[in-house]
Amino acid sequence: MDTPVTRKQLVEAPAPAAGRGATARKARARRPASLSQHEHVAHALVRTSSAFKRLTTQRMKDELAITGIQAEILMLLATAPAMLGNDLAAVVGVNASTVSHALDGMERSGLLTRKRCTEDRRVVRIALTEPAKRMARRTLHITRHILDAITSGISAADLKALQRALQRMADNCQTHTSSPRQRRDARTARTP
Repeated sequence: MDTPVTRKQLVEAPAPAAGRGATARKARARRPASLSQHEHVAHALVRTSSAFKRLTTQRMKDELAITGIQAEILMLLATAPAMLGNDLAAVVGVNASTVSHALDGMERSGLLTRKRCTEDRRVVRIALTEPAKRMARRTLHITRHILDAITSGISAADLKALQRALQRMADNCQTHTSSPRQRRDARTARTP
């Protein structure tokens, strides 16, 4: 059974020594066990996600003077304007206070407005201003440009297969992050 390998172990793993008897055996003993296919996939996902996030964050900062989180919020609100703060936090993958802080900065910059719902005071409606809508279109353009660059040399068929695989993985993550009660309720709802 393969043991999990940390990213630090991958980076610090020594190169195999070439035929030096005891020294070569010691070097092989220090190397992590060979990675399973799942570990290769996990490592590639983490590396790709981190690199993509770094690229987009830097481009958004350079070209639009906004943070990566603010860019994500702009794109999300441009395509789904009815989202609430907690929904934004869940989609962006950060906690609600981080999104709230980003929204505060965006509101101060004139990129959005927030109004309490008259029917339910707990609900805050978020709306992009016209300058923010233009900026959101620019963030989508920048993101497409980056995606074109990082998918260069990958066939349309491979990209389609990758999209299906990533969607299935995202769906599986949703299934595994739901609470045991939610999973039990979902199973009960399916049985006649």
